[in-house]
Order: sequence, then structure tokens, then C-alpha cells
Amino acid sequence: MKKILIVVPCVVALTLVSPTNAENTAIIVETNSHNVFTGLFRTVWAHFRSLNPSQKESARSEILYTAGIRGAESTDTLLQPYWKGDLSQDRQFQAELQNFDLAQAKLDQGDLEAAARLFDDFLQQFEQSALRPNALFGKGISLAGSGKNEQSLSAIRQFVEENPRHPLVKDARLVIDELR
Repeated sequence: MKKILIVVPCVVALTLVSPTNAENTAIIVETNSHNVFTGLFRTVWAHFRSLNPSQKESARSEILYTAGIRGAESTDTLLQPYWKGDLSQDRQFQAELQNFDLAQAKLDQGDLEAAARLFDDFLQQFEQSALRPNALFGKGISLAGSGKNEQSLSAIRQFVEENPRHPLVKDARLVIDELR
């Protein structure tokens, strides 16, 4: 009985590997559909992505918010909580965040030229934005990924000069060293 238990799996394994069944077997290929970067740029891209806000959260998520209540505590009025500094109803900020998200989505999809163009448009349209440093960095790595090293170096160097204490400065310096 033991010999049959050993022989059956061996026969099945040989049958699956035999050349007659090779044309019927599927080949599994692992792909990264949302990451066109390799090596250093993959690490930098992931760090950049982790620091960026999205439509679902406020760009100022690291700021301590103060909550308050409007109205009196009586049965006649309804208490209305609010957040001081809440930008969820600010149309200008939401438009800014939407444009930034669009550029980042193009970067995520691997459309680097469109991402660089959208980050550049964002920088021109929202010059005073709190997201300006991230957009400048995003433009730089988009250009680097699409092979435009001189333009990328210019954008990354500008990012470092304008934002010497930004969390991405270390990554920016690594990119500069890689592109030289």
C-alpha cells in the first residue's frame, strides 16, 4: 500500500511536467503594474507616495486640530461640532488637492511624461500651495524616470534649495547623485 501511495504522486508529477502537456500549462508572470521605477527610484517613489495627501484626507493631517461646538446646550438648538482649520469644505483647497492627485495618479500609472506635465501645471497654477514641495519633487522624479536627466536635476535641485528641511531632501540628494 505504501508503494502505491509513493508511485501515484510521482506518476502525476511526471505527467504534469511531460512535453505533451507543456502546451496546455499556463505561465504565470509577476508584474508591477503601478511602479515603473527600479532600484533607487523605486525606493524614492515609495517614500514620496507615502508622504503625499489624498482626496480622502487633509493635506495638513499632521497638524493638531482644535474642535469646538457651536450652539447652546438646550433642547431648542442642535449642537454642531466643527474642526478649526478644516479644509474639507474649502473649494480652492479641494481643487488644488484634486489637481495634485491627478498628477500623482499619472505617476502611479507609469505615464511619466503626463505626470511631469501635470506637476508642472500644478506648480504654475498653485504657486503658494503647501503641496508645492511635493509637486516639485514629483516633477523631478517623473522627469528622471522618463530619461530627462538635466530637467530632472534642475527640478530636484530647486526642491532642495527651497525646502532644506523637507522629509524628502535625503531622497532628493540620492537622486541627484544617481543622475550625475
